[in-house]
Amino acid sequence: MDYLAINKLLIRDKTILQSIINSNDFQDDLLETIVIRKGDRIIQDKIQDIYIIEEGYIAKIFTHNKNIERNICQAFLSATDVIWSNQFISDSKVSYEPLSRAVLTKIDANIFFNVLATHPFFTDILIEALNRNEEFAELYAKQFQYELQDRILMLFEQLGTQISQQKFILPKGLDAHYIAAYCGVTRVSVNRVLRELKGIKLLEKNNKGIYEFRKNKMI
Repeated sequence: MDYLAINKLLIRDKTILQSIINSNDFQDDLLETIVIRKGDRIIQDKIQDIYIIEEGYIAKIFTHNKNIERNICQAFLSATDVIWSNQFISDSKVSYEPLSRAVLTKIDANIFFNVLATHPFFTDILIEALNRNEEFAELYAKQFQYELQDRILMLFEQLGTQISQQKFILPKGLDAHYIAAYCGVTRVSVNRVLRELKGIKLLEKNNKGIYEFRKNKMI
């Protein structure tokens, strides 16, 4: 596949990796579609496969052995993000948890790297992955210069689907546990802020039971 072909594919796809996987370089029988749900977990150092997120949100969690309240959520992965196998990253304290239902493309890691190792865009894919990790780290670190309520609203805007100029729909399953793990506080603190946001009508459920938030208070 040449650069012109990649550029055409990038008009449709968000990443070089996704473009290559959607091309003829990967045969369909090498790809498996799987569905994971809330309560499932992918442990970083145990996986022998590469997972590419097609739908849904997945929390990247650094686990604490003795206290779940001290778990840290470093990022929320979404469509086109990659969960690498333990050949690329190995850390027994990192797990990936879907907020609700998530659809993934699963690829055997050995086949994945054998195909990409001979591909002219292999370096670009690695740079793309490193840049994405850096983006996650910057987003995570940036929040701590703000008060907790502002940090939660920033997270809502980051993950929410915008449906109007000021209104966003939040991902199903984004609860106080994950918000607290991302913001570095307790669930008690998060629940207090959520009650405040509901009280001033910045956060409310729609008729489908899904949370929506507004960037500005309604007058």
